[in-house]
Amino acid sequence: MTTDREPYLELLRELTHGDPAAYRERCRQLDEAGWQELGLVLGAAFFLAARERLGDRTTRGEVIRLVAKVRSKFADTTLNLDPELAEKMLISALTGETGDVEGAEQGALLETELVVLWHLLSDAPADKLDRFLAEVDQLAEEWSEED
Repeated sequence: MTTDREPYLELLRELTHGDPAAYRERCRQLDEAGWQELGLVLGAAFFLAARERLGDRTTRGEVIRLVAKVRSKFADTTLNLDPELAEKMLISALTGETGDVEGAEQGALLETELVVLWHLLSDAPADKLDRFLAEVDQLAEEWSEED
């Protein structure tokens, strides 16, 4: 069954390219329509972005440095990214082992995915982001068919 994930994909585009007004409007629309596919789309995006950016030969130290870099961007804000959870999530995306993140609170997972994705994708040119979002949509569809 194919689902229209376009609102979630556009939410990622607006988040990563820093369009706060469009992002807030998209959130308002999703508040009305429902957020049912958000976890699936964010999970697919996080998985693909982590693998693309870090690769399969990434060391734990490189993951720790990346998370520290993300956290430093939010040092003067109220956002408090849990570094241990972010590291576990990145390692899980790279290895496919989900045991370390199972049982984590859903809200913390989503927030971590959004913040780290923002970092991983914020410098992507529009054409690369278009291709990436098409891959996210395809992977989300594959994952939804597995369930």
